[in-house]
Amino acid sequence: MRFRSGGGWRVPLGWLWASLFGAAALGGPAIHAAFFAPGRLELAAEAGAAVASAGLAAAAADRAIRRPLLRIRSAVLQVQAGDLNLEAPLSPVREIDELSADLRRSLASLQASTDSLIYRAFHDPLTELPNRAMFLAAFARALSEERRPNRVAILFMDVDRFKYLNDTLGHGVGDQLLSVFAQRLVGAAEGHMVARLGGDEFTVLVRGEGAASEAVRVARRVLQALRRPFSVAGQEMFVSSSIGIAVNGPEDRTTTELLRKADVALYRAKSEGRARFVVYSAELDADPAERFDLDNGLRRAVERKELQLLYQPIVDLETGALVGMEALLRWNHPHRGVLSPATFIAVAEETGEIVRIGNWVLEEACRETARVQQLRPGLPLTVSVNISAAEFRQADLPGRVQRVLESTGLEPHALTLELTESVLLHDTAAAMASLDELGRLGVGLALDDFGTGYSSLSYLQRLPVDTLKVDQSFVGRLGADPTSGPLTRAIVEMGHALGMRVVAEGVETEWQLAYLREIGCQLGQGRLFAGPLASGQFRRLAASLRPAAAWGPLLRAG
Repeated sequence: MRFRSGGGWRVPLGWLWASLFGAAALGGPAIHAAFFAPGRLELAAEAGAAVASAGLAAAAADRAIRRPLLRIRSAVLQVQAGDLNLEAPLSPVREIDELSADLRRSLASLQASTDSLIYRAFHDPLTELPNRAMFLAAFARALSEERRPNRVAILFMDVDRFKYLNDTLGHGVGDQLLSVFAQRLVGAAEGHMVARLGGDEFTVLVRGEGAASEAVRVARRVLQALRRPFSVAGQEMFVSSSIGIAVNGPEDRTTTELLRKADVALYRAKSEGRARFVVYSAELDADPAERFDLDNGLRRAVERKELQLLYQPIVDLETGALVGMEALLRWNHPHRGVLSPATFIAVAEETGEIVRIGNWVLEEACRETARVQQLRPGLPLTVSVNISAAEFRQADLPGRVQRVLESTGLEPHALTLELTESVLLHDTAAAMASLDELGRLGVGLALDDFGTGYSSLSYLQRLPVDTLKVDQSFVGRLGADPTSGPLTRAIVEMGHALGMRVVAEGVETEWQLAYLREIGCQLGQGRLFAGPLASGQFRRLAASLRPAAAWGPLLRAG
């Protein structure tokens, strides 16, 4: 049987069915079934037209696919009606070929769209890293395959103080930062799977023999990679990360348990000062309960008068004269005894309690300094108070400092505020504005723990600070580490070149004192002179000194 076209030539019906079958086969089982299901010949063309018009390819579908199919449908219906020798305006052969080509293109587009949907379902759109779903699937598979201990490890990390950066710089800059952060992680991971779980949380999956040691090696590479400054939206900034590591043991069969352990280790890394990694151990499981206890206790510590300030003398290294003191916070915990700030400051910062505690420290230190000055009017004593990052971010800090000075009667020049490099390097424009305002009040400004952060000389040159404090990690290695002497000398000379006073922290031996004098360091503090003293002890020390005109060396108070 042949069809005669309007032009008078005939197309074999077998060739037509073969062409249609080939076109349908391109669409896979769905299209094939729609055209050739038994008893559904009448609906075949309608189904084909519906498929074509509904969206095999949105563009040009009507002209390229739908119309030829409608003509074929009309011919099929006439055949079913018994007209086996009909003349019909059947599409030319080339239209059938074009229809087949259009189907191929449409199906290729459909396949590409499907591939795109699958990719987006398992990848993070911002960083292009595997997302939580893909990571958990790979993690579960690794645990099921690697049943022996120390064969699977995960690194769980986030960006330190990301919420502050995001709120301060804007979410657009925050997204750019996360994208660059992700690139650094991928480079440091060296082939291990890196995923973004959400927000600023990332993971690295390590598999194979010795997973624990390899995870530690990756963590060190990550921390090293983050030491380089980030250039985002025309701004240079320094970003660190805290990392928790968990390694599978005989009891670890689920992703949930190992992730929990990595999370516990991450929080311990943050409580120890951030920018470091901690490997999970069973002892850390008590940490959440401990943090809960500290959090509850801190909220009542000020009212219960459990907080205490100790004062460590700062002396003139050349004359031994007492010239100042640093206020050091302690917490007399009702059950755990005296706690140092390293134990509870991280908790206070996370809960926001640090601002209220900082207010108390500032007011108490200024009040105590005024008392000592009344006791010894000729003693030009200054007090140094540490300001946390959360306090420094408070817009009313300069006004609060001014109110405390007025209420305690302390002269502005007798107060020095100590800030770390990391505090100043976040949001430099706001930091400079706040420092300028504090400088106009007349208070001193010191850069604490200098040498442990990431200061650039150009930035340091613009800071309105008048004092550099050399970190005790440099001073403590003097005489033992051949590099510490030249480094300490360079810091002292740089401070002098910038017109700053230099204070050495942690002076404990006569040899250290002699070397610091030799390189021109003016001031120092440490147990060679006196350890932290209670307020009463410090008053007695100040009262025992001779008049200012004839001060002698400071008595070593232990």
